[in-house]
Amino acid sequence: MVDQTPKQAFVHAAGAGGAWAAVLTYGRHRREVQGTEPGAPADRMALTAVVAGLECLTRPTVVEVRVHSDYVRGGGEGGLWERLRAATRTHEVTWAWSGDHPELARAREMVGSARSAPDAAPDTADAAAGAEPGAAPEEFAEALGEHVANDPDAPDPAELVELADAMIEDEHRAIVAVGPAAITFEEIGAVKVPPEIAAQARVGWRILLSAAHVEGNWYLLDVAG
Repeated sequence: MVDQTPKQAFVHAAGAGGAWAAVLTYGRHRREVQGTEPGAPADRMALTAVVAGLECLTRPTVVEVRVHSDYVRGGGEGGLWERLRAATRTHEVTWAWSGDHPELARAREMVGSARSAPDAAPDTADAAAGAEPGAAPEEFAEALGEHVANDPDAPDPAELVELADAMIEDEHRAIVAVGPAAITFEEIGAVKVPPEIAAQARVGWRILLSAAHVEGNWYLLDVAG
């Protein structure tokens, strides 16, 4: 007999000053996402981890969020809180603020690694930007667009459009987190990119892009700026 009991997803989220990480599990599936925002306080990073983890879920899901931070249960105003409220309207979310879960320990380990990385250490405004002189959103968008257009390992865009169950066409999406080789966009989640392109990205930039959602993953189709 086939087990018809719906699987439950779990988001294990952790954050500390300047870095966040989340480990998602769903049945036998597992995904890890992380990012850095030099100078950002621990509370913001803990909330970012929860939001980024929930935004990786591509359809309404029963999910338990496991965290150590009390801040995320307090509520508040601003972009991150709005995104959290949107996620809790989409998914059936329960919360667990204690428990010794290996995945939660893994999330904290990822945070620690991100904070100790050379490019995550600076804390001043200039260092947090971390960019070469003259770097700008337009230059980043151009570099990302060239990568998307010329990546030999990327699926065929025409096939992605044909198979897509959701599309984003020429819409702005904000960068919400940047990792060593990934960029997390609002409502899309993490997208893998070469490290040299990730190094140019900055949290808060809004990028005009098109993307296709296929079999649980978002794929960039075009980046205009």
